[in-house]
Amino acid sequence: MPIGSLLAAIVLIATAGVSAQGRGTYSGGGGSSTFRIASPGVVASWSQHDNWANGASTSLLVLWRGTPGWPLKRAGSGGGSSSSGRQGGSGGYQSFTEGGLTFSIEFDYDKSVAKILGQEISLNESNVVLVDFVDSPQGPAIVGRQWVEPPPAQPEPAKDQPRVDPIAAIVRRTPELFEYLRCDVPLPDGVVGGPKEAAQVASAMMALVCSQMRPPQ
Repeated sequence: MPIGSLLAAIVLIATAGVSAQGRGTYSGGGGSSTFRIASPGVVASWSQHDNWANGASTSLLVLWRGTPGWPLKRAGSGGGSSSSGRQGGSGGYQSFTEGGLTFSIEFDYDKSVAKILGQEISLNESNVVLVDFVDSPQGPAIVGRQWVEPPPAQPEPAKDQPRVDPIAAIVRRTPELFEYLRCDVPLPDGVVGGPKEAAQVASAMMALVCSQMRPPQ
C-alpha cells in the first residue's frame, strides 16, 4: 500500500467514532450514539435516549479496554444503533466493530436497564461501565461501574459546525476515567505494519486522541 494511503487509513481509524455519531427518532423516543478510539488500548461507546412516555433521559458510556494497539491490529470499523417498539414498552441496541472485534449493548428504555456481556446494568445507578480484557483469550469482563454527572445538554449545532463529542466531554471532566485509558502506555512495535513512517504517524495520532481526552490542568 502506498505510504500516503496507509497514513490516511490510520487517521481514519483513529477518528472513526467521531464520524459515526448520529441522531435519530425512534418508536417511543429519540436519541443518539457514537463510538471512537479513546487511547491506544481503549475504544469508547456512548448512547443517549429520551423516553417520550415518561420524560426520562438516560445515557451510557462504556470504555472497552484491551492490550495497547488492539484497535489497530485488524482492519474494519463500523457501528450502528437501533430502537424498536414492543408490546408494553420500547427497547434498543447499540453495536459496533473495532479492531476486528464486535461489541453490542441491549437497552430496555422503560426499565432504564442496559445488558452488557450478559449482565444487567441499572442506568439509574450507573452511567459509566468499565470493561477490560476485550482481546484476551478469556474474553471481556466488566470490572467497574459508576455514576458520573452528565454534561449539560448541548444545543443542536449549526449545519456547518461539528457536534460536541460526548465521550471526550465526560472523560475530560472525570480524571479517574482518563487514568483508565492508560494514555501513558505507548503502542507496541509491530502493531501497525508497513514503513517506519506509518508507526510514527500512528503514535502521533494516539497522542492526539489522548490529548482530546485529557482533563484540563
